[in-house]
Amino acid sequence: MSEPNLEPVQLLRQRWELASVLNFFRVFEPLIKAELHLSAEEIEAALISPNDDLARVHIALLKGIPPAIKNVKERNVWITATSKKLAPWWQWVAEGENPLKPENGKEITTYAQLNPVTRLLILKAVCELRGEQEDVLRYITDELKMGRPIMNFRKESIGSNRKGFIFWYDGDSDLGYRLYREEVKIEFKPNWNRKCCLTKPKMIFQWETIATNLGEFQEISEKMMSSEDINEAATGERLKVEILPIVEALHKKRERKLKRQQKEAMMLDAFHISKRSPRKCRDRRPVCYNYDDYDQRINEAINLAENLKKDVNLHEGSATGALQSHSATSSKVDSDSDFTNPDSDYGEKRVTIRGGPKITCSQNSNLPVVLRRSKRNADTSNQMGYRRDGKLEAKKRLRQRPVVNTDYVSDSEADLCNYHEIRVSNTESG
Repeated sequence: MSEPNLEPVQLLRQRWELASVLNFFRVFEPLIKAELHLSAEEIEAALISPNDDLARVHIALLKGIPPAIKNVKERNVWITATSKKLAPWWQWVAEGENPLKPENGKEITTYAQLNPVTRLLILKAVCELRGEQEDVLRYITDELKMGRPIMNFRKESIGSNRKGFIFWYDGDSDLGYRLYREEVKIEFKPNWNRKCCLTKPKMIFQWETIATNLGEFQEISEKMMSSEDINEAATGERLKVEILPIVEALHKKRERKLKRQQKEAMMLDAFHISKRSPRKCRDRRPVCYNYDDYDQRINEAINLAENLKKDVNLHEGSATGALQSHSATSSKVDSDSDFTNPDSDYGEKRVTIRGGPKITCSQNSNLPVVLRRSKRNADTSNQMGYRRDGKLEAKKRLRQRPVVNTDYVSDSEADLCNYHEIRVSNTESG
């Protein structure tokens, strides 16, 4: 008997019927074709608190049990269908009294009031009834003919010890892997009515789930390997070599799936939050209809407009002053320039260019000769457009726009003037 203070999950894991149900879904999943993809923990949770997963499990089994039931996918119809199908077969597939009898709709309320262990017994009976159908027998025969080992249908233990414990291992990638321990006890009671006679021995089976995840498998294998019992140590060695790698691979797979689901959930939450975020509300003053407050608002608006106008005028004045200072600075001629006779702005000037011939610019030129030496003209032999032999070469930069309100002439215009005077001098000499 199970202790009454145990939690529902522990009560379920102490029943061999749960291991039998999980094994049935693992073996006959290709025949049922339910595509449940439920883990053992999810089935346990559904037995404790009935939900849609529990309905899916029963519906998948009921579809293969004739006669067919219409509208079985409707809410709670599967409970009525289960009670009707189990009623004539309960004594053949289960023990004790049938806890779910057809009562013209009252069985739905009765099922909701049952404890998890009783719901497990009902599910186990449905699996037994499904296993009695002809397609199951035909499926087993066909699989054996195709060379599938008998161990897939008849489970064998992986070891035992001298205390009478038998160890079982079962599971797959969907349900998960579990390790069970079965204890078999034989009780003899003497018959005091007759001398030297014993009653028929009674066998007591105790079932326990001792490992459901990677950490528990590792702990159990290490404990069994360090045991003094040879059989138990051999079982622990088999767990470590054959079973632990499989459980570890499944553990990593589930961790990746969990991280992916958490990431998708975070992205979905962020999307919903950004979608339903309200507009930022402005701070508004309370409405007041007094004339004094109205006049105060008008005066504040006028003062604000005047202050803005003053700021704009001050900004324009500072910008004009800066522009004038820039114009005055740009109109000056550098005192250390290489040009001669800087006193006159017009007239004939003789200009000497480093590394080139003397060029004369007369008053016939339409452009004033106001040249300014800049940092770009440090190498005048190349940047002014003249080679060492005195011949003109094309410049490789864009025309510069002169500054507003200044007498500045760009380098391109100065070069054009020089080129015109060179042609005039060459014509006179010719």
